[in-house]
Amino acid sequence: MLSGWSVTPIKAFSTRYPYLLQNLRSLYVQEELDTSFYQNRLDRFFAKDLSDWSDADRADFERILTDLLSQWDALLQAKILAWQLKQFSEAKESYVELLGRKVEEYRRLKSIINPFSDYLGWDMSRDLWQSTSFDALKQYDELLQDEESLRRLADLLGQLREAEIEIEEETFEKTIVRQEWVIDPMLKTEIVGIEESNNLSHLLSSEAALLSDAATETMFLKKFADERLLTLRYEDRRLVRSEDQIMEVNQRVKQREKGPFIVCVDTSQSMMGRPEEIAKVLTLGILKMAINTNRRAYLISFSTGVQTIDLYDIANSIDELAAFLRMSFYGGTDATLALYEALRQLKGNDYQDADVLMISDFVMYKIDQDILNEVRFFQQNKATEFHSLALSTEANAEILGRFDTNWVYDPKRKGIIREMTRGLSSIVTR
Repeated sequence: MLSGWSVTPIKAFSTRYPYLLQNLRSLYVQEELDTSFYQNRLDRFFAKDLSDWSDADRADFERILTDLLSQWDALLQAKILAWQLKQFSEAKESYVELLGRKVEEYRRLKSIINPFSDYLGWDMSRDLWQSTSFDALKQYDELLQDEESLRRLADLLGQLREAEIEIEEETFEKTIVRQEWVIDPMLKTEIVGIEESNNLSHLLSSEAALLSDAATETMFLKKFADERLLTLRYEDRRLVRSEDQIMEVNQRVKQREKGPFIVCVDTSQSMMGRPEEIAKVLTLGILKMAINTNRRAYLISFSTGVQTIDLYDIANSIDELAAFLRMSFYGGTDATLALYEALRQLKGNDYQDADVLMISDFVMYKIDQDILNEVRFFQQNKATEFHSLALSTEANAEILGRFDTNWVYDPKRKGIIREMTRGLSSIVTR
């Protein structure tokens, strides 16, 4: 509209300008654009016929028209700028929200990866990581979205054998030195008052005056006999130091280092799918916790055979861990060999204080009786606890009965990581 009015001929403008002013009056208040001023000026111009206009009239009309259109243009530019600022603000909020999500995603990924790269100094450009570990993280993204629960779950797994508390007693002799001011009657340096006594050397002159008259002399002698003479009282203090010897017994709580743990993961064909994802994500969580707390952790993956990874020496076992994350579960289930390997580690020096967690669907027939007898021996004589985490609703109840603690979860249910975290938090630490 502004562009159209700026090129309108004077003759056409003379008949149409009231519509322009009426339109501007509907769009802007008088404080923004004073249309009545331009109405009066334009009415005066067009009161005369155009043929009677002088050059001065035409110049004045051009100035008024230019001023009107300039003010209109300024108001339009202000509206355009306000609209652009609003659009920018909305776009900025949207971008900041998107950036916040990306930053949070980066931080979450960084918190998962940093323990490996920082602690072990791994080169993240290695082909192994490019082809395996980052792909594994992408594959398990749905579970890793709940990384906070995963962290708590890994921490709880690390507390299967919590740090033991010891109380040490210390007995020691303590000397208490005291210093205090005491009154010494033998020292007479300051006059502090008057007292009644028979001390003639400190006698007041008023009392001595009683001896000057025979009538009061008897009174003086009586007061002397009764030790009722008014005399000056002298006093002094001295600093006395004393020492007391006492025996004290202090108790100090000493917390031993947190113990290690052994995790047995079922990699049989019956664990394919969701149980497999959960088992692998738990392995990542356990690895992260073991590195951060500098604790020993021993991973045993079992099917018809066993594969072991000492997570304490993960710097030399990264290839095995990557293979475990990349592998597909297959084969039958034989937990006997896994428990045999766990018992073998319990007999060594590094894992003798460990507890054992077995992650499986426990869809299995039996475990060798000799192994079960040895498990019972460790439970009764070594205070070793054997825990089971069953990712199935069809677990063998007889085998689960051999464990100290059992958790049974349906891996298809949403929020499984949070459920396992709440379940493991019921472990009684020692």
